[in-house]
Amino acid sequence: MVYWLSVDITDFYTKCFIFDYSTKHKLDSYIGMSQKFTLSVPKELSAVTLQQYQKYLKVMEDNEGAEDVEFINLKILEIFCGVSLKDAYNLPLAQFSTIISHVVDIFKEETPLQRDFTLTDPNGDSVTFGFIPKLDDISLGEFVDLENYIADWQDMHKALAVLYRPVTFRKGELYLIEDYEGSDKYSEIMKDAPVNVALGATVFFYRLGNALSDYLMDSLTQELMKDQEMVEHLEKNGGGINQYMQSLKEISQNLKRLQNYRLPNA
Repeated sequence: MVYWLSVDITDFYTKCFIFDYSTKHKLDSYIGMSQKFTLSVPKELSAVTLQQYQKYLKVMEDNEGAEDVEFINLKILEIFCGVSLKDAYNLPLAQFSTIISHVVDIFKEETPLQRDFTLTDPNGDSVTFGFIPKLDDISLGEFVDLENYIADWQDMHKALAVLYRPVTFRKGELYLIEDYEGSDKYSEIMKDAPVNVALGATVFFYRLGNALSDYLMDSLTQELMKDQEMVEHLEKNGGGINQYMQSLKEISQNLKRLQNYRLPNA
């Protein structure tokens, strides 16, 4: 279950509280301002979507080297808490600092690999997505698409659409997922995936490191050499097997680049 902290900014000198929606337990209180609006602060990392994180990284990329920390903090409020820049200026300074610190802290959570997660659409229909059950059986198409997408956070929703697909059968800890039909089928949906799922997947692959890349490359090389049609296709298009295998080797370096991203800078 995803939890949010709700902050209601009410009339001047009126107390406003942070509530845990699941228990309605008061966590803290602040003095309100003259305007009234509500902001939602994610209580934990699973309440942050991949799309929000992608927007944050885009802001950081566009403002690389900038020294305007206040602007970045305002964008953190806007992206992760749904507060417009105009409304953010009405927050008490102490509350502003507390919320920013909290958002930064949740990105310090451990993010183990999530074997599955559930998304619910506006109609209330839920779908459980499962991680590829056996990486040994990853197809050439899945591997190539994953290599293309996983190195860039702006394409991470496409990478998740390779790694996670709807569960079609489950018995205990065992499950099956849909056959791969290309990342386009679920890539837009994956923008709403919890960011801890994406972070967990990238950390998982990073820790496997060169061992995974070398293992998959050797396995796929064997399969490739057996597939004369694929070999002829590569030669016909000027790529050649050597060039193609070089692209497979690059997945390890691409995975390591992902470790440069993680925490909001407050």
